Amino acid sequence: MAQAQTRLACQASAAQDYSRIEGSFVITFSRENVYRAQAKSRPKMTANPCVDCREREATLTIRNRRLCSVCFTSYVHSKILKRMGSYGLKNLPGEQKRRLFLPLSGGLSSLVLLQVLDFQLQKQIANRNKTTYDIVVARVVLPDELDSRSIKSDYEALAGRFATQTFLPLLDLHEVLRLDHQVERDLKELGIVRHDGEADQNFFLRIMHCSTSATAASDVQSILLKRLLVAVARDQGCENVLWGHSDTRLAALALADVAKGRGGSVSSSIADGQTLQGVDFNYPLRDLFKAELQTYARASSEPILETTVEQDIPVGQPTNIRSTAIDSLLNTYITSQGEKYPSIMANVVRTASKLEARRPADNATACPVCLMPVMGTQGLLNRNSGLCYGCERMRQDMVP
Repeated sequence: MAQAQTRLACQASAAQDYSRIEGSFVITFSRENVYRAQAKSRPKMTANPCVDCREREATLTIRNRRLCSVCFTSYVHSKILKRMGSYGLKNLPGEQKRRLFLPLSGGLSSLVLLQVLDFQLQKQIANRNKTTYDIVVARVVLPDELDSRSIKSDYEALAGRFATQTFLPLLDLHEVLRLDHQVERDLKELGIVRHDGEADQNFFLRIMHCSTSATAASDVQSILLKRLLVAVARDQGCENVLWGHSDTRLAALALADVAKGRGGSVSSSIADGQTLQGVDFNYPLRDLFKAELQTYARASSEPILETTVEQDIPVGQPTNIRSTAIDSLLNTYITSQGEKYPSIMANVVRTASKLEARRPADNATACPVCLMPVMGTQGLLNRNSGLCYGCERMRQDMVP
């Protein structure tokens, strides 16, 4: 009897031990399943993660930082929209929206600016059902742009793509004589006078052919272009002109102005804020290099940007430097060197913007031709003339 009881006790103990072992195995097996499921749901670690999101694969190197295309797009948008902060909802004067003028050049930079601002406005409509500003877009056809049909077709495609923005009809540069009511009077300072009964287009062609150097001809065209765009902006009731100049472009403009004798007004020509022309200037792309805008266009899903960047072929070194304008020479040089030394180009713009306090309303008068500030008479070629030093030098290279 005692042996039977002992045998039963041993069997019961063995059964309990087996049950504990089996339960432990089941628990362990269940935990392993949970761990496997968690491992499958957890995102895989990439070998080269983006330094911002740490999730996606880094495919771009931007200013020594490895970024994915999504974070790089956010980077470009933030750089531009930061410069547009003064046109936000907090600074909106009552219910009245601002009108901002955005001239397109046919290149990539101004097109990127339009695309980013349009994206912001579409988000404002989706979130608040209203926008803080309206964009008025214009495009001027320059005399050396011969393929007018292609320009018109591309411009109409842009108007269809950004249909919520206001697109003005294409403008010819000679229309500055019609829209800027002071330009004909101011050209007399250069010795250029309209003949009796001379049509606008004929007068304009004579203006463009009276320069004896490529630099003077380029200077005259740039001045007339800016005056035309400012006149259109005023006519449309716009309070600000949004120039699509990248940091690379601003550096080239600053150095070209210095080389042409316009160094005294270089800070006024590339800085944000007030001008003597009746509208404010703003450069929202000033914190981005041209190479970065090209990368943005290739990484975007915007077909118009992709097409434009493929057509944006770098201009090679000119074969005849003497017949090339200073603006073109420096633009080619800065564009090529900016890819190698971007920080140096950024320093050019920052330094030029700080050369003087930019408050033209204090004691500055405007040059009657370029409309840039003239501070006193020091350094002028002709103190009896109202022209700035740069325009006085330009006049010496002109035969009306």
